[in-house]
Amino acid sequence: MGKDHFWSKWLGAFVFAVAVITVYKTFDNLTVVFDTVRYFIGLLTPFLIGIPIAFFLYPGCRKLEGKLAFSKYKKVANAKKGLSILIVYAVFLLVLSLGISILMPRISSSITELVKRLPVYMQEINDFLRSQAEPGGLLEMVDVEQIIKTISLENLYGLFFRGDWGQYMEGVKGVTSTLLSWFMGIIISIYTLLERDSLFRMSRKVFGIFMKQETMDKIGFYIHEISSIFYRFFFGKAVDSIIVGIIAIIGFSVLGVPFALLMGICIMLFNMIPYFGPIIGAVPVVIVTLLVNDVYSAIWTALFILILQQVDANILGPKILSNSVGVSPFWVIFAILVFGGLFGMLGMIVGVPAVAAIRLLLLDYLDDGKLNGIKMESTGQKKSVGRKLIRKKAPKNEDGTK
Repeated sequence: MGKDHFWSKWLGAFVFAVAVITVYKTFDNLTVVFDTVRYFIGLLTPFLIGIPIAFFLYPGCRKLEGKLAFSKYKKVANAKKGLSILIVYAVFLLVLSLGISILMPRISSSITELVKRLPVYMQEINDFLRSQAEPGGLLEMVDVEQIIKTISLENLYGLFFRGDWGQYMEGVKGVTSTLLSWFMGIIISIYTLLERDSLFRMSRKVFGIFMKQETMDKIGFYIHEISSIFYRFFFGKAVDSIIVGIIAIIGFSVLGVPFALLMGICIMLFNMIPYFGPIIGAVPVVIVTLLVNDVYSAIWTALFILILQQVDANILGPKILSNSVGVSPFWVIFAILVFGGLFGMLGMIVGVPAVAAIRLLLLDYLDDGKLNGIKMESTGQKKSVGRKLIRKKAPKNEDGTK
């Protein structure tokens, strides 16, 4: 025993020393570590694209697969998984292709026309600034000429087009690599859905090596609940934004807003961001209307957007989303600011469901100091399902959740 204790003591000291050296060398070579992490993330980019695509298309595949299972044709029922994936992806690609073929030419022509008129708009801005710099104007004490020089077209073009041909070739290479990654991502998403049963089984076996069945059931429960939060938020918000975008395009066309289609799509995209999105999307629309038309048209456009967003916030949004994430406005704003500051535009979009997922785990843990699988309803009621779940046998669902 004494000899075993001696060797275990030295082995522990050796492991501790190796851990200290590893941590020290990691912090001493952070640049190399970050470069290595970026390299591996670059290699995994198709998977980082494909898995989210499979995640969001999975509910449609699962629902269609359930309907095909009751088909009176035996071959259809036996091939339900492959057929459901084929149909869902065919619809997805058809809608995507139609959207691109119908919208892209009009969007491209609008952008081209906007760029063509940009010198005229910039001259109008310069004239307005100079008029306000005259005695008695709002900008009398401001160096307007310096501002005009800063926002000149030469400086704007320099921001986007400076560099040599080598940089342009790198940009072309980057675009090609991105397109290839997206193509591979779609292929990976298809195989992920086709092989999801074997992937789930393998995951359970791997985690079963160092986890109890009880722990895996709890994890499965929380994965199911968090996935539901993301599904409800993104699908609901996407439907809401599409409706808002269509209304905006129609309203802009009636009001004579320039580039109505492009401006409506701008409103639709930014509407995916709660609270701040409508404000961000309204700014370029009002500015373009002010430059192309006049100040009265810009005011009417701003009023229309304000009314539209109030209708969305009080009628459309609650009706479609139905408090899908159960997070108060305070935490919504907190999520947008924090996640937006950390991860940019993507963080502003995913921040709200992420905070809702964290809230689910935190409230469950604070209930009794454990994660027992307590589902927190939006009404504030607690539904205990975890203890019942872990007494049952392995779940029947292929994803290992109830």
